Amino acid sequence: MGKRKSAGEVDSHSVSEKASPRCQGIIEAVNKLSEKDFQEAYIAEDDWRPFTSIASCFRSAKTLSQEDLQNCFNLIERTSRHDYEPSSFGWHPKRKMREMKEKEMKYIILRDSSPQESLRGSVSGFLSFMLTHDSTPSMPVLYVYEVHLDESARGKGLGRSLVGMAENIARRVGVEKVMLTCFKSNVKARTFYERLGYDVDVCSPEDRKTRNKVVKVDYDIMSKDVTGDEEGQHKH
Repeated sequence: MGKRKSAGEVDSHSVSEKASPRCQGIIEAVNKLSEKDFQEAYIAEDDWRPFTSIASCFRSAKTLSQEDLQNCFNLIERTSRHDYEPSSFGWHPKRKMREMKEKEMKYIILRDSSPQESLRGSVSGFLSFMLTHDSTPSMPVLYVYEVHLDESARGKGLGRSLVGMAENIARRVGVEKVMLTCFKSNVKARTFYERLGYDVDVCSPEDRKTRNKVVKVDYDIMSKDVTGDEEGQHKH
């Protein structure tokens, strides 16, 4: 699911006040790379090994085709609209599509076709992420925005492999954390992330008391420190 304000952002602490110039420089430099240069620098051949039986590819928001963008959106709608609608996020298709097209967004796409038919087949799964600043204090992170699999692609370890690939990219870039947002109502997703080593981040907002009521937060910001991990640790 998409990124939501952290406790630090709610308190109006800007990134520029808390992040050092060097930290800001890492993110700025990486986000200036072309899709080809980013892939050559930060994605290894071994990252694709879990996906050898299906077609897979890396795309930036700039190079993602309109058809693939729509297929990714449709997958979010099929798998998660029921979580969004009653939440504080709400379900706003135009807003979600704008988020998906943000220029720094990057995609790992899986298709329901063989590697030999890499340009055919509809999207059966994807992970989208952005290299940005977050947490408290603010630091460079890889923020996972979406992880979605069609029903036919589940139960094969593909979700675990997608997250593992994002973590490998984060390590190579040199950021400390991989972060994501998870609905509290989505117990299955939360359990999945906890098994992969994710915990509620220090910046995740807590319920707030007002004069008349308690404003409950219906999502958690979760994170994993990847500085001490070895690549490819998620086994199938």
